[in-house]
Amino acid sequence: MTRTTTGSSRLTVILSWMIALICFVGGALYIWKMPSPEQEAMDLQMKQQKNQKSRKSLTEKVKQEQAQRALPANYARQLVEQSEVLVKKNLEEQVKKFQTMAETMRRRKDDMLAKVEKRKLPWGAPADANDTSKARAIPQAGNPSANASVEELYAVLRDYEAEIQQSHLAVSAAKQSLSKGQSFPEVYSSLKAGNSRMPSFDELIRMQSRDSEWATSAGSNASGGLEIKSTADLNNYRGLLGQATRQAGLAQSRLEGLFGAVRQAGNPGSGMGQGTGIPGNGGPGGNGSGNGNGTGMGMGGSGEVSASGGGKGTFSAYSGSKLSKEMVKAQALPGRRFSKDAERKGWLYINTWYMIGPWESFGREDFSIVHPPEVSIDFDAVYTDGQIGTGIAETDSDPLKVIGDEVQLDGTLRWKFMQSESMHNVPPVTTGHSTYYAYTELYFDEATTMLVAIGTDDSGRVWINGKDVWRDYGTSWYNIDEHIAPFQFRQGWNKVLVRLENGGGGPCGFSFLIIPQSK
Repeated sequence: MTRTTTGSSRLTVILSWMIALICFVGGALYIWKMPSPEQEAMDLQMKQQKNQKSRKSLTEKVKQEQAQRALPANYARQLVEQSEVLVKKNLEEQVKKFQTMAETMRRRKDDMLAKVEKRKLPWGAPADANDTSKARAIPQAGNPSANASVEELYAVLRDYEAEIQQSHLAVSAAKQSLSKGQSFPEVYSSLKAGNSRMPSFDELIRMQSRDSEWATSAGSNASGGLEIKSTADLNNYRGLLGQATRQAGLAQSRLEGLFGAVRQAGNPGSGMGQGTGIPGNGGPGGNGSGNGNGTGMGMGGSGEVSASGGGKGTFSAYSGSKLSKEMVKAQALPGRRFSKDAERKGWLYINTWYMIGPWESFGREDFSIVHPPEVSIDFDAVYTDGQIGTGIAETDSDPLKVIGDEVQLDGTLRWKFMQSESMHNVPPVTTGHSTYYAYTELYFDEATTMLVAIGTDDSGRVWINGKDVWRDYGTSWYNIDEHIAPFQFRQGWNKVLVRLENGGGGPCGFSFLIIPQSK
């Protein structure tokens, strides 16, 4: 009996040790195989990146399908006409400016050539030393037809550019030949015009299509007979129109430099100048949110500002504080809907916007380079003429600092929904010499007059319901009360478009606040 008990005890001990050993080995294997916290974090990150890539790939696929969506012929013609409205007006105004510059340069040329022709030649000078026939034969640019296309208006601008440059060359040759007693023909033939010229419209087409063939059709109403059959074609065509206005604006700057003139402009509403913007006529409608078919609503204006004294300096003058900024910041609340029956009557700041950019501004601060959002608001549009390089994708709305990660810019631009945690709104990617647009809609239960406070860093321009209500020229610090003025908002939804310029590489942003006007 005792032996049996002892044998059983030994068996129990052996089994216990075997179980313990198995558990120990199993635990050791589990610990050995179990990933470290760092490995778990890496695995989780890789999984998230994989899911993100998968979602991005799906999003890109959807966007590509939307971009290739076919447009009915009549609808495509309507969208082309809508896209050209503001561009044509802008180019027509540029033609008038070029005509004025050409007439001025012609008078200068005629005066200087007359002096050359009348001067007395010393003994032994060449007989043709005063021959100005080649300079007199510089062809003069003509006028566009009554219903000129974008292509024709652009070609006329190129003709004026060539005439002005050649006439300026003749003036320079005349001055040199008179001051140094040289033969005019020799001096004139030795001078060469600058290489900076507007590219031809065909060159613009090649640049926009990236050297791929763009089909044409005799029945197309687009400039150059370009076929517009899909939303991709429409977006490309809008990019082409933007390139045309941009090149015209750059040419204007170059030509103004020949006159040694400094552009002057005042700030609308400040007693220094008055904006006379004419809104685009893309039609109001509810298609601004985009439906995949390239629909949109004209927002921009093409107003000019006439200065009545005082020029634009490097920095835009700030007329002084009009609001208690700290009090406004402490009491203002976000919102896009306003009711007269609401108990609260204080400041509302608008912090939800759709934004797009950056486009290259080429250092211009006069808003003469028109970009697609001023033609129509189309949230489905994809533009390929944006800035290329690097920028900062901001993660903080601090008005004095640029906080965020550096990102690469490939020139592709899409609308992006942005919501700021404060009254200061920053663009999607901050970079220098850049142009951005922000769009939103405000709702009022009945027609209401509100005080609107606008501040931008650097320069900015604002349209409300297509009306050009404010422009701020030049580099400036951000202030919430740079411009305060009453505006009559209509019942229902009101459309607001902001154009923002960043002259340097520093902070960039804006604010838009409203409050009922006191009676």
